[in-house]
Amino acid sequence: IEREARFASDVSHELRSPITALTAAVEVLHHRRLELPERTQQALDVVVSQVRRFDDMVIDLLELSRLDAGATELNLEQTDIVDLTQRIAARMGFADVPIEVGERTVRQVTIDKVRYERILTNLLENGKNHGGGPTRIAIGRGHLRGSVSVAVEDAGPGVAHSERRRIFERFARGSAARHRVGTGLGLALVAEHASALGGEAWVEDRPGGGARFIIDIKVEPR
Repeated sequence: IEREARFASDVSHELRSPITALTAAVEVLHHRRLELPERTQQALDVVVSQVRRFDDMVIDLLELSRLDAGATELNLEQTDIVDLTQRIAARMGFADVPIEVGERTVRQVTIDKVRYERILTNLLENGKNHGGGPTRIAIGRGHLRGSVSVAVEDAGPGVAHSERRRIFERFARGSAARHRVGTGLGLALVAEHASALGGEAWVEDRPGGGARFIIDIKVEPR
């Protein structure tokens, strides 16, 4: 396992420079898309989509390699978790997604804001790519002592019971998502960052259909 992790890290680092150059070249062509014949436009759209996906995958692999190497230090700061959640959702284009705050939820928390943003970003992207778009974010008291629970819901096909643990593994996909976009690493990053924050991540059914992805993370100094 250690050799495989090292190999993934080395390959990701080696790919970063050529992928960056390729992405820049493709974006130049994309800006001149309307000057091209229709069939060439269609081919370019496929290339742009796949290069962007490959770039995202390399970035995710580099992040996972840092976590594998023991990059678990936390930069804890006090913040309003509801305001932080609203800002992250708005930056991703989900400002209209309702955020429900449970009773007795403590808004002022101590948390690593960068790790929390990575978690929420990946959950929102997952809802967009596989669930038809996130429908609600719910924030409440967590099951663990000194923790908060954050759930991102969607109205997609849901996740089969037999796949609910496996989809948090690297490159794993649920049967309903095998032909959709994404790197297959987003939920693995969610689980890794949630663990680093002293918590966990899981998925359950959303009432009325769809999926409910939940993290339960510590928000008090340890």
